[in-house]
Amino acid sequence: QMLGLKSHRFAQLSPRCGMNVELPDNRDIPKDVLEQFKENFDLLDADRDGCLRHDEVSILFRAFGQNPTDQELAQMLESEPKLMDYETFISFFQNNYSPPTGEDVLIQAFHVFDIVEEGKITAEKFREVMTTLGDVLPPNEVEEMLKEARAGADGKFDYREFARHLVEGPQGIPKMP
Repeated sequence: QMLGLKSHRFAQLSPRCGMNVELPDNRDIPKDVLEQFKENFDLLDADRDGCLRHDEVSILFRAFGQNPTDQELAQMLESEPKLMDYETFISFFQNNYSPPTGEDVLIQAFHVFDIVEEGKITAEKFREVMTTLGDVLPPNEVEEMLKEARAGADGKFDYREFARHLVEGPQGIPKMP
């Protein structure tokens, strides 16, 4: 997706969730991160059967800084069992991991559209870029992102602040239906 972004509408899960996990080249997950994965896996496992459904796996995958589009995530999950235990989730995360997009990369990308060099871009320009350039996002996902951008009355938002917010990652998990 354009800029490596995905909308982040989240409710609180665990104070130790909502982080960008960065794995070394060998993709070994450090012990403290494994503990966070387990804690949040267990919190999402509402029926306490030791397994998560694909929609729950998607939530946890994104809560730890991974931002595939819905279509990309559906493809990743296609060959996975419908119910995923903790060990399978760890393997899934390692196999599908991509390094999180950094704040400076996002700021540079947004800066291209800051014609007057004021540190802001219009919601209209953001909407246009995200729905027409590169791997486009569906309009509803772009609108969710724009809600978080908090545009002012002039229709502009501070893209540095928005990039910082996106890089911080989700602060929990989406509300379940």
